[in-house]
Amino acid sequence: MSYPHIHQSKLISTIDLLVRDVLFGDIDISQVSVQLSKLYLPLIENYDPALKYMPTIKAFKKSTKKVMDNPHSQTHRWGYYNTNRFIDYLQTHKNSIVTKDRSLSRKEKNHSKSLETDLRISFKKHSRLLFVRVDLFYLKDPMYLVTIADLRRHLTKLRDFIGNKRTCFEGLVYNAIAIEQGHEHGYHCHVLLIYNGADRWKDTYLGQAVGEKWESITDGLGSYYNCNHPANKRAYEKIGTLGIGMISRHDEQAVENAIRTALYLTDPGKTDRCTDKLDQHLKVKLPKMQTFTRGVVKDKKKKKKHSSFNP
Repeated sequence: MSYPHIHQSKLISTIDLLVRDVLFGDIDISQVSVQLSKLYLPLIENYDPALKYMPTIKAFKKSTKKVMDNPHSQTHRWGYYNTNRFIDYLQTHKNSIVTKDRSLSRKEKNHSKSLETDLRISFKKHSRLLFVRVDLFYLKDPMYLVTIADLRRHLTKLRDFIGNKRTCFEGLVYNAIAIEQGHEHGYHCHVLLIYNGADRWKDTYLGQAVGEKWESITDGLGSYYNCNHPANKRAYEKIGTLGIGMISRHDEQAVENAIRTALYLTDPGKTDRCTDKLDQHLKVKLPKMQTFTRGVVKDKKKKKKHSSFNP
C-alpha cells in the first residue's frame, strides 16, 4: 500500500508534533489513536535507516514496534488499550528527546555568536555592505515529490553558484544558509547574502535573481520570498527596524538592525505559522548534513570594475 500524497516532510513533522503533544502537551487519548491510525503505516513503509531522524521519530517507531506484533499489518486497530501501551513506551524516551532539544538550543546559540562576530568583522573590512535576505522553499502541490535528498542536491548546486561568484552572486563577500522544516511549509531555507557595497547596490533585483536561480535549480518545484522587495523594506523602515539593503558602517542603528535581522537565521524562537509551535529544526537529515552554514566567499579572480557587477 502506498501513500503518494503524504510527503516526507509533512509525515515526519506530524509525527514529531504528535510525540511532543503526548509527552509535553495535553492531548486526548482518542486523538492519539486517530493520529496513530493515520501515521503508523506510512512511517513504516517510508522509513529509511540510512537517514538520521530526530529522537521523537525514533521514539515513535520504537514505541509502536513494541505494541505491534506484525509491523506491516493492514488490519491492526489503534484502540484504547494499544494506544495506552504506546504512550507508556513513549514515556521511556522522554529524557533523550529533552537532551537533544537542549543540545540543539545550545548549538543555535553558538551559531548566533559566530554569525554576529563574522558580521561585525565584515563591517570593519567594508564601509558599506549590501544585505540581501531570501527565503527559499517548495511549492505546495508538488511537495510530495521532494525528499531530504532532493533538498541537499538543490542546495549543493546553489552553494556551487555562490562559490563561483557568477551572475547574481558576483560581488558577494559573505553568506549564511539555515535549513529548516515547517509543518505545512516543508523543507525551506533562510538565506543571507552580503555583497560589497562598493560593487553592488540593486538589492531588490538581487533578491529576485537569487529566487529565480532557485526556481531553475529545482526545475520549477521551488519558489521564494524576496525580503528585499520595496514594500517589505518600507514596512521595516516605518517602524525603524530596516536591516536589509545598503548598510553603512557609520550608521550605528542601521548596523545593529542589520545584525539583528541576520540573526533571525539562528533564532531558536522562530514559530511555525501553521502550528504555532517553536520547533523549526530538521527532523530528518542525511548523514553529515549541515543545517547551518556560513562563511566568507573568497575571490577567485581579480576584482572587476564596479560597472561590471550591476545589470
